[in-house]
Amino acid sequence: MTRTYTAAALVVGGALLGLVLAGCGRHPASEPLASAADDTAAEHALKHKQASYHCPMHPEVVSDKPGKCPICGMTLVPAAQSSSVTSTPSAVPGEIRISPAVINNLGVRTEPALQGVLTQRLEALGSVAFDERRTLQVRSRTEGWVEGLSVRSVGDSVQAGQVLFRLRSPQLEAAQQEYLDAIRIGNRELIDASRERLRVLGLDAATVSELVRSNRRAGQVSYRAPVAGVVTALDVREGSRLTPDMAALTITGTGSLWVMAEVPEAQSAGLGIGAVAEIRFPVLPGEVYTGRIDYIYPELNAQSRTVRARITLDTPPAAVRANMLASISLQGGAGSETVHIPRSALIRSGREDRVVVALGDGRFVPRKVTVGAESGERIAIRNGLAAGERVVVAGQFLLDSEANLRGGLERFDATAPPAGAGRAQP
Repeated sequence: MTRTYTAAALVVGGALLGLVLAGCGRHPASEPLASAADDTAAEHALKHKQASYHCPMHPEVVSDKPGKCPICGMTLVPAAQSSSVTSTPSAVPGEIRISPAVINNLGVRTEPALQGVLTQRLEALGSVAFDERRTLQVRSRTEGWVEGLSVRSVGDSVQAGQVLFRLRSPQLEAAQQEYLDAIRIGNRELIDASRERLRVLGLDAATVSELVRSNRRAGQVSYRAPVAGVVTALDVREGSRLTPDMAALTITGTGSLWVMAEVPEAQSAGLGIGAVAEIRFPVLPGEVYTGRIDYIYPELNAQSRTVRARITLDTPPAAVRANMLASISLQGGAGSETVHIPRSALIRSGREDRVVVALGDGRFVPRKVTVGAESGERIAIRNGLAAGERVVVAGQFLLDSEANLRGGLERFDATAPPAGAGRAQP
């Protein structure tokens, strides 16, 4: 008889424990399943009754010891501190209320929206380029063959007046002989005409003077560098044939460089000629150089969606070279008064921009806003927020997601059919 009652008790106890564990399946586990399976129904129920730790954001998550929420990963707090997050359907739509203890645990911080003139400050990346206004091409105005080429590759430095190459040209030899013959005859008109022909063919004054002094035509004519600089293009080699439609080489004068700032399309309205630019180069950490925008290119870069602005450095640092990177801070113009908030308070999504507004007494509500110009760490708000209202600058994403979740649940409850709806009437 005793064995029968014992067996029956075990069956009933097992059934009760199964029912309890089945009911617990609707909530996140408060302890490992293997551990719970060894409990009696009374022991398991007692653990739920004694659960003294809760998730601040998910009240249904309970435990009898400290730990982490399996949903959001937050540290569980004592039940006395877990007033949790509650919605207030009778107040502002989407409003949630949080206890001071939970606000502190979440690290929620707020700042007021300010009213004032927001001076636009743009941050852009850029690169260094040669000053194209200092670029010159060396060409021959007659056909000939290159001899004595002194420049061997792109990037070579040259000095003003340096002999770049010599050209052997039958046409130039004939023009020189014609000029010497005119001088020998003494016909002024013929002298002037033949001298002008030499000028048109590209002979400089120094070469003509040497021709007169030596009274002998030169088989080769020297071509010299017009400025000091760097060879940025070289289209001839030793012995190659040169014609008037060819550029022998290109020289870019040294002394100034361009910094090309790539400004995002959304911020390009704040660009202006003469705007002050602070330039920093990775090769010179900690150094700041100042310049001004002297030209804004009229075309948008379709690939990067940026507008290019040019800044000229008249005396660039010696360590800065073409094609180096630069970070640029541009000072835009001052606009009209506007409401502005810290950039960190703004929640951007694909459909809209939002902020979480602190209403006081632990109440918060997400609010849609229309943003304006950006300046450093501040951003203008054109609609949706008034000066003096406090916005959440830390913890806002968690509050926003919780408000959206609870708002969705409320809408679901409002549209759900009443109990018994759709059932057949007896």
